[in-house]
Amino acid sequence: MIVIGEIVKAQGVKGELKIMPMTDNEERFLKLKSVVIDGETRDVTSARVSPNGVFITIKGVDDRNAAELLRGKKISVTRENAVKPPKGRYFIVDLMGIDVVIEGDTVGKLVDIAQSGSADVYTVKGKDGKSVVFPALKDAIISVDIENRKMTLDKKRFEEIALYED
Repeated sequence: MIVIGEIVKAQGVKGELKIMPMTDNEERFLKLKSVVIDGETRDVTSARVSPNGVFITIKGVDDRNAAELLRGKKISVTRENAVKPPKGRYFIVDLMGIDVVIEGDTVGKLVDIAQSGSADVYTVKGKDGKSVVFPALKDAIISVDIENRKMTLDKKRFEEIALYED
């Protein structure tokens, strides 16, 4: 399952839901046929993207009260229904737990990704149990191999940007 958003509130009185997107591509909501909420597949009957946000309606959610019951819930899609990320972009779920390597030596495993304005911030837990954080900058990441669960970093650039736990 790939989380694509969170229901933030009911919109209006007819059961429309305002969604906080957790995806780079808000337009992807316009093509949704179904979503998964709390493990249950629900049919999407309409979707719209506006300057005020992303809004969807779900079959069976016909009024504000029913919509309010879904506030705070995550919405997901199956991997088959996920939009393929552009080259050089990855699903967070695919990066979690990946080995982070510099010059053939494993630094540790990627254990957290904090999404911020300009660049995601990665947290890597080393073999010694200590953590190191660094911004996910294009010039620091040499390659990402999802199949082999390996991210290779540029040593010099990593040393410039990494913050180590004391």
